[in-house]
Amino acid sequence: MQLLIKGADVFAPEALGRKDILISNGKILAIEENINESGLIGPVEVIDGQGKLAIPGLVDTHQHFIGGGGEGGYRTRTPELTLTQQTLNGVTTALGLLGTDSLSRHVESLYAKTKGFNEEGITAVMITGAYHLPSPTITGSVQRDIAFIDPVIGVKLAVADHRGPFVTRDELGHLVSEVRVASLIANKKGIITVHTGAGKACLDQVFDILEVSDYQPERFVPTHINRPDTWESAVRLAKMGAYIDGTGILHDDGGAGKITCADATRMSIEEGIESRFTFSSDAGGSMPKWNENRTRIIGMGVGTPDSLLIEVRRGVEKGLTLSQMLAPVTINAAHQIGLEDRKGQLLPGFDGDVVLLDQDSLQLTDTIAKGQWMVASGEAIVKGTFE
Repeated sequence: MQLLIKGADVFAPEALGRKDILISNGKILAIEENINESGLIGPVEVIDGQGKLAIPGLVDTHQHFIGGGGEGGYRTRTPELTLTQQTLNGVTTALGLLGTDSLSRHVESLYAKTKGFNEEGITAVMITGAYHLPSPTITGSVQRDIAFIDPVIGVKLAVADHRGPFVTRDELGHLVSEVRVASLIANKKGIITVHTGAGKACLDQVFDILEVSDYQPERFVPTHINRPDTWESAVRLAKMGAYIDGTGILHDDGGAGKITCADATRMSIEEGIESRFTFSSDAGGSMPKWNENRTRIIGMGVGTPDSLLIEVRRGVEKGLTLSQMLAPVTINAAHQIGLEDRKGQLLPGFDGDVVLLDQDSLQLTDTIAKGQWMVASGEAIVKGTFE
């Protein structure tokens, strides 16, 4: 089935004006001022784009597909994500990972969920490992996981966090070497997603290894960096060539001293690193509220994919352009995970991942993933296997 979006204002993510978009066999075939459906061969379903904005499907580079949490006891283990949690919030490409809990959560289960999301209709990749070293893996080796398991593009590690390991220079250097060699062999991005805690060292260990080695800064993707205690170090790393990743915030004030990703996007532009900044949802991950000395959890929330569009709308309300707010969660995010040849932009030959927003409210109306119409008029018309 071919899909033809008629008369939407296209943001690719740059503004292209009013266009028609033709999608067939999961790919964007054409973006033109007028495409006449009567001249097309085969069945065509027309989607009315009048009064709507067409944007690339969102690329969410930090999700806990199989849930996370558990820091407040077993009852605080968060649930798995579902297909419609993604599509109803415009996410058509996502990266899954583990977090604090690699005892009751396993990389093998994450792999199965990643494959399941792909079977259900969105694009999903993953990273191996978790907070700790040695990294939990499927094959027994970080290098082998990345080299030989298709969805695996990197590894997870935590620094500057009371829940994470104390990482020595030798340990970090060995991990970077494994990731780099595997990425070359498998022609993958090869990243280390660095959970950046609120501890004393911040990103010092990353800078230390870069100063004494020939490793590239782009191997590291520090995340949760939209905090006053971390932002300056993250900007320094981005200026060296790394991608840095903020975490979407639901509250206008940022909450708990955090910087909203709308404000962080503006700050990235001011710092000249806007092409190296992304933000993600941390969907499925726990959002613990600690007591004053961070020894006991006194409250618990869960990250959700809707934070991405909330931040986009917030940024536009604050005076940024839609293109500026979309870049971190489309083109930049696709580059971060090595899918820039088919994701993150509306271009002929790219995957048919298109989201339609109401032009006035910027609320989602439709989601198309790999050429399949998943959400129509705000309702999920394709659901996950057990939804």
